[in-house]
Amino acid sequence: MIKEKVFIDRLVGAINTCIRLINESDKSDVVGKGIIDNEWQSYINKNDDSFVAILTILNKKQAVEFKVHEWLRVDVNIHANDKLNALIKSYTR
Repeated sequence: MIKEKVFIDRLVGAINTCIRLINESDKSDVVGKGIIDNEWQSYINKNDDSFVAILTILNKKQAVEFKVHEWLRVDVNIHANDKLNALIKSYTR
């Protein structure tokens, strides 16, 4: 349980960094609030232990699911995660 908390904290940090990078890249919004809301929710799916982040992207809720092998590992960071990199590529200029 404690081990999982460490990995969840790392993933939450990576998601927050991803959000910050995307929002700061939005040149039309000086404050950096235009693409993804800073407030988001998450839960662990009891069926398969995946981590689900519910993000509000361009005012629409979107679930981003991270399978166990994507979040329960030592190298959980923004650079090692394909889904976070895809978000960055999709929403940065």
